[in-house]
Amino acid sequence: MRFLQAILFSIIPMNFILDVSAGDKMTTGLEQLKSQYQHIKQSGLDKPNIKPEDVHPLIENIRKQSTFPVTQVGQSFEQRPIFKIDIGSGPLHVLMWSQMHGDEPTATASLFDLINYIQSPDNKEWVNGWSSRLTLHLVPMLNPDGAHADRRHNAQGIDINRDAKRLQTPEGQTLSNLADTIKPKFGFNLHDQGRFYSTGKSNNTATISVLAPAYNDEKDINESRGNAMKLIGLLNESLQKEIPNRVGRYNDTYSFRAFGDLLSSKGIATTLIESGHYPGDQNRQTARWSTFMMLVQSINLINNGRYADGTLDKYRSIPMNRNFGLVDILLKNIDINANTNGQYHADLSINYNRVFENARIREIGDLSANFALETFDLSGYQLQASKGFLLEEHLLLTDEVYLGLLSKGFGYFEGDKELLKLETELPVMINPSNVVSKVPQRYQLANLFFAKAGQLKKVMINGEMIDLN
Repeated sequence: MRFLQAILFSIIPMNFILDVSAGDKMTTGLEQLKSQYQHIKQSGLDKPNIKPEDVHPLIENIRKQSTFPVTQVGQSFEQRPIFKIDIGSGPLHVLMWSQMHGDEPTATASLFDLINYIQSPDNKEWVNGWSSRLTLHLVPMLNPDGAHADRRHNAQGIDINRDAKRLQTPEGQTLSNLADTIKPKFGFNLHDQGRFYSTGKSNNTATISVLAPAYNDEKDINESRGNAMKLIGLLNESLQKEIPNRVGRYNDTYSFRAFGDLLSSKGIATTLIESGHYPGDQNRQTARWSTFMMLVQSINLINNGRYADGTLDKYRSIPMNRNFGLVDILLKNIDINANTNGQYHADLSINYNRVFENARIREIGDLSANFALETFDLSGYQLQASKGFLLEEHLLLTDEVYLGLLSKGFGYFEGDKELLKLETELPVMINPSNVVSKVPQRYQLANLFFAKAGQLKKVMINGEMIDLN
């Protein structure tokens, strides 16, 4: 019964608990939390890039409209402010920081969701239940220069997460000073990961990946690291109800330059949370919700000490994530006619860029061991080169007109783009560079035509497959 209560209290905020003896309350609590989340979710952050100008007004509103102390704790290399928001007054300190890498914004949105949740009048009883025991310290954007430029590194070109020892970045110095001053018992290192991580050898994207980082080369487990492992194991149980089979675990090889490993060596129970891809969710709102849910649950588990009821086996049961275990699109079994060099058989893998703008060929050959977010079996189809349609006069491009041009092998437009008026939602390429010829090459744009029995049947424009039938 004690273990059941641990799970229930860790997932269900105080105002949700009616009868913890009922076995279905864990699911009910998650449903109620998700229902409330739709009302408290911070608007304006459903986007691929979150910049300082997005968060500074939110921080200023918190400063003006709440009792939460807001402090500028540092500034970036380009002298942008770095803020910390404190919530609670308890002796047990918890440090959470996001966007250490400027192009990894998902958890920044989750932190503002958490602040809204804590501020909600509906959750006053819940907050009163922990705010005299815990103090949360939230740093919602550690690398504002990188966020401004939408890049991983800071303005010095340094990866802050590899500056934990030398401390040559002002942002790294700020985080190190906070850890030494606050002396948190728990730390949450919040990142994004590439969408091509899978959970083990599967085609499931790792929507969330976790790690309790090692503090030495031997990967020893002391009390603080064990606490992080136990906490993560319990968090995974509720994650499996929301995103089953989409939680991965990072390799715990020790990296003395990384902040998570360094803080772990200081006796801080550090949890790495990486927000990843969920199919059809380009702005990672599923990972955003999942991270928020984990943070709410972590507050409960830390407050009541129930994290100690977790086990190392629960942590170890999380499958290892696999980097580049996936591609966006896999085209299988294509016949390619190279004229005098003969015909051959190949698969093509295709990836979009980070913001899903351009699709390019990644690999060519036998890709039967690959997994993909979307797979097309093109057995019996022959690849054909696309042609460019020269714009010499105004053209109204409706679906009907466009499909007619595609059926004739025209895969892109050349000339003055002002002559083309679009009345189609199909993808259109204008004056592209590096399009596929008869022999496809890596990094060419994914404009591909496929014929069967001598007739064009399918066409892919910028990664989108169109059936000409």
